[in-house]
Amino acid sequence: MLRIRFLYLTFFMLLSFRLFSQESFKDTLKISLQQADSIFIANNLSLLAEKCNVNAAKAQIIQAKLFTNPTVSINQNVYNAEYKTNGGKEWFGMTDKGETSAQLQKLFRLAGKRNKQIQISSLTADREEQNYFDLLRTLKYSLRSGFYNIYILDQILKLYDKEIYSLNKLIDVFQTQYEKGYISKKELLRLKSALFSLENEKLGYSTQLIGNLGDFNVLMHTSNINYVPLVNEASLGKDSLDSLKLQVLIDTALVYRQDLKMARSDLKINEYNLAYQKAVAIPDLTLSGGWDRNGSFIHNYNFIGVQIDLPFFNRNQGNIKSAAFNLDGSKYKLQSMEDQMRTDVIGAFATARQNNQLFHKFDQNFMKDLDELNREMLKNYEKKNISLIEFLDYYDAYKENCVQFNNLLYNRINSFENINYSVGKDVIYTK
Repeated sequence: MLRIRFLYLTFFMLLSFRLFSQESFKDTLKISLQQADSIFIANNLSLLAEKCNVNAAKAQIIQAKLFTNPTVSINQNVYNAEYKTNGGKEWFGMTDKGETSAQLQKLFRLAGKRNKQIQISSLTADREEQNYFDLLRTLKYSLRSGFYNIYILDQILKLYDKEIYSLNKLIDVFQTQYEKGYISKKELLRLKSALFSLENEKLGYSTQLIGNLGDFNVLMHTSNINYVPLVNEASLGKDSLDSLKLQVLIDTALVYRQDLKMARSDLKINEYNLAYQKAVAIPDLTLSGGWDRNGSFIHNYNFIGVQIDLPFFNRNQGNIKSAAFNLDGSKYKLQSMEDQMRTDVIGAFATARQNNQLFHKFDQNFMKDLDELNREMLKNYEKKNISLIEFLDYYDAYKENCVQFNNLLYNRINSFENINYSVGKDVIYTK
């Protein structure tokens, strides 16, 4: 009964995962990191949406450069009850006895308000562009992290496939020996239990891979594609941190970090906004000119006029104070972000060095030696030179070492990408 339940559960897990995988990802595409970067930049919806925001902000520069329109007003009397034409009242009299007036007005903004608004709009557009590149920096880190995570998970699943295949072959041999009475049922069930554990662990990693592929598809704006990363395995262990200096990385980040550029743009915007709010306190000037036929004591009255507010009560005091506080706040924010940037770079560099040192402590032939030893242990167990407990203990140790080595490789690659992310520039590019 135990054997039947075990076989049924194993079959159900394999069938469910296979159907789920086939249903989730119908196409397979091999792709390099460079190709992934290109497709991502061209197709990512978040980047495309942010690019629209950049173009919208640039359009505001055009709007800020426009001058105010002149205003024309024309007045005409409708009905003249006192003046009679041919014995009747006059409607819409256009003669000298009727009343007609026309006026032209033009607002002139003083104190450089227009130029200050143009500067603010230009800086805002620059900030939106910097926001686009900061979003690109963040999403690119997610893309590359996901790319290598998919690669490592695929390597781990290949390891499990190899282990499961070997264990299945061993169980087939031992099943025959059990039926002939050469081995005990307990030993056979222990091997099947080990196989079940491997299948269950593999299912967990497969679920992780499906989730990572889904996130990767979102970044690439594709669907139902099983991406297979093309990685130059020989170059994975060759990247070096020897040429990188911490202070150089910090100086590079001061130049290339887009979030710092946004903070500097915010500071400049608030500086110009304070100057603009002070300029708003100076009233604008309105010039006008017009003609009035009969509305004044002078027939056909021609006039020019000047209109300006008297700043007795409202001198824009509140907006000026608000702009000054915003300016002070942006200075503190810039200093805080620079401190955070230094912390990010120092932490990323230290983590990368630790991962790199640990990785290079292992002999480059470590995995090959493990694989060879694993084959020898399998042969020795088949020949009964070692016990079942020794074989399973080694099998677990072999699997754990292989998984940990792949995780170490991923942590090392990801720590390099974290340096790129914290600096804001590709100073290390793992192929």
